Amino acid sequence: MNKSKVIRETISVCPVCLKKVKAKIVEENGKVLLKKSCTLHGNFNDVYWANAELYHWAEDFAQKTSEIKPFSKQPLDKCPYDCGLCSLHASKTVMAVIDVTNECDLKCPICFANSPNMRSIYEPTKENIRRMLRFLKKQDPPPPAVMFSGGEPTVRDDIVEIVNMAHDLRFMVLLATNGLKMAQNPKMVKNLKNAGLNIVYLQFDGLTNPPYEKLRGTKLLQKKLKLIKLCRDSDIEIVLVPTVHGGINDNEIGDIIRFAAENVDIIRGIVFQPMSFTGRTGNLVSSKNRICNSLLAKRIEEQTAGKISEKDLFPVSLMVPPIKVMSNFVAKSWPLFTPTPYCGLWNWVLISKQSNGLFTPINRFLNFDVFMSDLNAINRTSNNQRIGKISIYLKLLFTALRSLDWRKIQQEAGLINTVKMLIKIHTKPSYGSLGDIRRRLLLIGCMAFMDPYNFDIERAKRCVIHYVTPDLRLIPFCAYNIFYRSQIEQMYSTANQDSITSNRLLHQLPE
Repeated sequence: MNKSKVIRETISVCPVCLKKVKAKIVEENGKVLLKKSCTLHGNFNDVYWANAELYHWAEDFAQKTSEIKPFSKQPLDKCPYDCGLCSLHASKTVMAVIDVTNECDLKCPICFANSPNMRSIYEPTKENIRRMLRFLKKQDPPPPAVMFSGGEPTVRDDIVEIVNMAHDLRFMVLLATNGLKMAQNPKMVKNLKNAGLNIVYLQFDGLTNPPYEKLRGTKLLQKKLKLIKLCRDSDIEIVLVPTVHGGINDNEIGDIIRFAAENVDIIRGIVFQPMSFTGRTGNLVSSKNRICNSLLAKRIEEQTAGKISEKDLFPVSLMVPPIKVMSNFVAKSWPLFTPTPYCGLWNWVLISKQSNGLFTPINRFLNFDVFMSDLNAINRTSNNQRIGKISIYLKLLFTALRSLDWRKIQQEAGLINTVKMLIKIHTKPSYGSLGDIRRRLLLIGCMAFMDPYNFDIERAKRCVIHYVTPDLRLIPFCAYNIFYRSQIEQMYSTANQDSITSNRLLHQLPE
């Protein structure tokens, strides 16, 4: 029997004309679907999550641990067509993205940004980028991280200077790159390190060449491996970013995790990105083979033989209780990680001291239900009563001891060191707070960005990854790529492709 239950109603868009339409999130035959209808173009159904049980589990966990309020019922007359964060937006900027060019040295068949194209070139000057960075620094609170993206950011001759500008303003700096120019230029890698680059956010679609040939149009694996070696030599940490699609590379998910575990000294994490259907993507593949977050979690469990299970991956809002505790000890608080539980799942795995091939999700050592519940209790107490920092220290100590599996922790990390680390990262938060164990912690995450088929306005309202535009607007990531990218690039283009390429060849690209 075809059982159907409406979970909630939302606003989406027609994938053909982008007109705003009413939509329903529906549970049906064990799946969660997004259903909508356009008066001009008919009915559309898209899989929201392939596993309804995991959908509800993630939703319940997020509400229980992060105490995020339910969706608001505020009117959305202009949203999403008049964007620039407004009073309706429910989250602050956790990571800001600045596109420094729309040029690229590849022409991937699946590029969501449609780069490169034959239209005019979008390339903000260094002074414009400096204005954007200063604008971010004035946000309350400012985002801790900035990602430079594109196009391919390393095609700019001044990318080292741009990275240094962000570093000088004390942002964590990420560079989203295909890695080709860096792999060919060891000096560039060293210069980026010296300029303050923290993380190479590396396009990495598999450990064989067929996925690259299909998704990128050419064999790239050896160049990716070469860059990883160069980053190790210069001590620039790496996050691997596989774009995943059914029947192309979803069979390599486990291999990518094992590869990262074997190279955990320099690879800090993997962020799997199920393919979204913006830009050129729809010309190559069909949304029928979409890998949603729940399918990705299933593949991870299957291909790691259960070492990482579906429910070892948690909503990103898991970070809300720790950040609230941190705010008692820092001058400027961090923005809260408050996207919807449907946006992404993640966790850290601890790589065994005995063997790089062995890894264990940290919730097997630290009971998240108990730990987050205790942190929420600390936050409520600190909000309602005047309690000193020493009292919070003691409560954190008790929480750590109550939440840890002592036997497993002693074997892998040492109980005293782990308790000290947990207290330190809450009271003196920094990358260094993790100590030596950070070289054995690997982030496993999946972030499924929206497209016109599965757009849900409630997800856009809670987005925490925002593009910065030259006119100093902050626009949610998915909304930017669906509605704004071509408009912004056309509005702020500076030169046609022939002239900017000619300037580059002469090494005289002006600001």
